[in-house]
Amino acid sequence: MHFLGCLSALALAACISTVTNGGGGDNGGGENGDDEHRAHGGANGSGGHTSSGGAIGKGGSTGTGGGTGGRSGTGGSATSRTVSAGGTLGSGGSGNGGATSAPLFGDCRFHFCAGDWTTTAAIRSEIDYFTSGWLLGVDFNHGGVCTESASGGALDSKLPVMVSYIAADYVKHTHNLCDCNVTTCGSSGGRTNDLCNYGAQYITQDWAAILNLYKSNSDGFANCMGGRPIVFEMEPDWYQYAGSSQTQAWSAAQTGTNMTALVNAMKSNGKLKAFFSVDISPWIPDNGSGWYSNFDLSLFTFGNTSGGGTDANNVRIRSTNGMTWAGVAGAIGKPILADTGYGAAGAAAGEDANWNVAANINARMADGVVGICQYNPGDSWGSTITGVRSQLNKPRYCP
Repeated sequence: MHFLGCLSALALAACISTVTNGGGGDNGGGENGDDEHRAHGGANGSGGHTSSGGAIGKGGSTGTGGGTGGRSGTGGSATSRTVSAGGTLGSGGSGNGGATSAPLFGDCRFHFCAGDWTTTAAIRSEIDYFTSGWLLGVDFNHGGVCTESASGGALDSKLPVMVSYIAADYVKHTHNLCDCNVTTCGSSGGRTNDLCNYGAQYITQDWAAILNLYKSNSDGFANCMGGRPIVFEMEPDWYQYAGSSQTQAWSAAQTGTNMTALVNAMKSNGKLKAFFSVDISPWIPDNGSGWYSNFDLSLFTFGNTSGGGTDANNVRIRSTNGMTWAGVAGAIGKPILADTGYGAAGAAAGEDANWNVAANINARMADGVVGICQYNPGDSWGSTITGVRSQLNKPRYCP
């Protein structure tokens, strides 16, 4: 769906293109970008795993990983099964992870986050979690996240929280699709070649390859995280694949079933201590009450915003959309990880000062928010965090 205010997820890669672990990419696409979510320095794929479970969508083909930034792997082979267009997709296996009763954070307090490209020591000492380059449609290439979060690493004891954009990025670059308000990918069949028109069709078609990439990342992180926890924020703008503009739109129930399959694929390696966050798109009507009922929310520990900026000083996530912080927190029954977003083409938007105001943070904590990720804070943000912590209440949730 192409919604006004659809600023979420898709303008991120430019500011993370220098990440050493290969996951960042340059020139982010989407509402604010130019549709170039490409991996930076990623390792060449090894072909992935062979899919063993579940029916795949119409065509059932396995696209190659082609493109720039280390996209040489094929993504694995598919079991030859076919269902009608829009049918149920494979389960992707099973494993540990999902919601947890044990705390992921050492302290019950509001949590601050920055990207691992933020090198200011004072900021790194104050944050509780960090993010890195997005997981794109390639085999595992984020070993740097494991290294920097390990004992003695630059972000020792900080929780990694990664955005997983594997399905969307894979079909974008395999089928020359753009994000939903970018028109540089041309058109076919009288429709713009973008995720809002062809996303569901091609994700269904390439389902086996996408599951293989999730399994590649499951194995990769399992082999280098050493049993430490990691959180995956799953597939920004998943809501769009049920939109009426899709050539083969999913039902709301299918979006939930398909998301379960991706979660299962990511936690397929039993050594990986994986936890998950469900995406929050602020333009979903009725605070998402009808939408999230289609998901197995027991798999998720958090809900999260992703990339388009959020309002700290408003009961609404964004003033231009109807969804409220408290409303969606009630719909999912999970704490929320908020973010400050990026500027045009993934450029640095700067520090969002509204998220430094104690009154704003306390109000949002009362609504269910437990953390904020400032993607581009100023060098003095560490001191700002130190000053504001003493003014903050205890959050509703202590994940």
